[in-house]
Amino acid sequence: MNLNPVAVRTWVYRKLPERFLKGIEADNFRKTVRYVADHSPFYKRKFAEYRIDPQKVKKPEDLGNFFTTPEDLRAHNEEFICAHPDTAFETTGTTSKKSKRVYFSRAEVREAGWAGAIGLWNLGVRPQDRVVSAFDYSFWVSGPVLEASCDVIGCFHIEASRMEPAEFYDRVVDYGVTVIVGDPSWIVRLSEVAEKKGAWSVKLLLAGGENLTEEARRYVEGVWKADFILSYGQTEAFGAIGMETREKEGYALNEFHNKFEIINPDAEGYGELVYTTLNRRVMPLVRYRSGDLTRFLPPSPKVQLPVRRIEKLKGRVDEWIATGMGNIAPWMFETFFQKLGAGNDWQISVDKPNLKDRITFHVERDGIDVLTVFKQEFPGEARTQEMGLVEFAVQVHDPGTLRQGRKLRRILDNRKF
Repeated sequence: MNLNPVAVRTWVYRKLPERFLKGIEADNFRKTVRYVADHSPFYKRKFAEYRIDPQKVKKPEDLGNFFTTPEDLRAHNEEFICAHPDTAFETTGTTSKKSKRVYFSRAEVREAGWAGAIGLWNLGVRPQDRVVSAFDYSFWVSGPVLEASCDVIGCFHIEASRMEPAEFYDRVVDYGVTVIVGDPSWIVRLSEVAEKKGAWSVKLLLAGGENLTEEARRYVEGVWKADFILSYGQTEAFGAIGMETREKEGYALNEFHNKFEIINPDAEGYGELVYTTLNRRVMPLVRYRSGDLTRFLPPSPKVQLPVRRIEKLKGRVDEWIATGMGNIAPWMFETFFQKLGAGNDWQISVDKPNLKDRITFHVERDGIDVLTVFKQEFPGEARTQEMGLVEFAVQVHDPGTLRQGRKLRRILDNRKF
């Protein structure tokens, strides 16, 4: 009897005592801190600046208030490299025009494939499945990670890349695929095509790269009659940080390869997710600030691996903006735009053409009464206009024009202070 190696490793992980895995995690954390202190010019300099003795560091708290930031990675990129790289990818974030380069070895790519394979196995993906990917391959890590995971599982995989959904439908329809993978907005648009032409018989849709409203998830699942599962990752962490289970109750974290913290939590436990990579040697990261707001969830028997979960992302640390109508963030407006029927692509910009803030609602669908619904949903904020504190405006764009890249920045602050 030939057992699939992914099935074997998954079974082993499920059976190992949690304290045993936590011991391995702690040991790998200590080794990573000492390794970067010996091999990375950036960490060597920073540890000296913060008066950190790497030999005495046993847990993240021993590093005090030292963190690695995206700005560090942009400004001192080459100083992070500890060993010869075989490949590199770039970040796809929305907060800076300058991407961050992240270097890896091909061995690290293969190891990341194992982590993804275990996540896919837990979702029911098997060697007999046929997986098609619509991830953008331009400097983006998601496609290569998925390919490595499919290679480990031994399942059929084709890479269509991020072509127009209508063309994708026509070219892929005869392959008999059972799993469709892409970014959330793209899968929503593919579902609109499938709703008209007929959905295929698939068992799973998997997305990563951005957040998704629950209304959009329900729509996709209604079209395909299959689960639509989200994964969460960053290029800096080589893709998958976590993945939902079939119950869609938060992301099960990849704690086999990362040490996670949540810093500066509020009264409800929401704070910024921070991680240290545990098995990387080309460009390890220590206490890297993800910029994402979330919180740890209580243990669940539905997660069969000995890992923690985080809640679906609440937003970005850098997307909280103070305006004349109060602090705003993208997550506050998801339900509002759902009720409008504005679709998945929308944006809010803040300008200051005179002495007042002007809040502009950008949508891609004409004929919807944005301001009337806004006053109903946000009476307190709407009252600031009546008080003469802010101005409101609406701008309608052609479909597909708001999104200039892979991700759409929901809140734009165009004010010059």
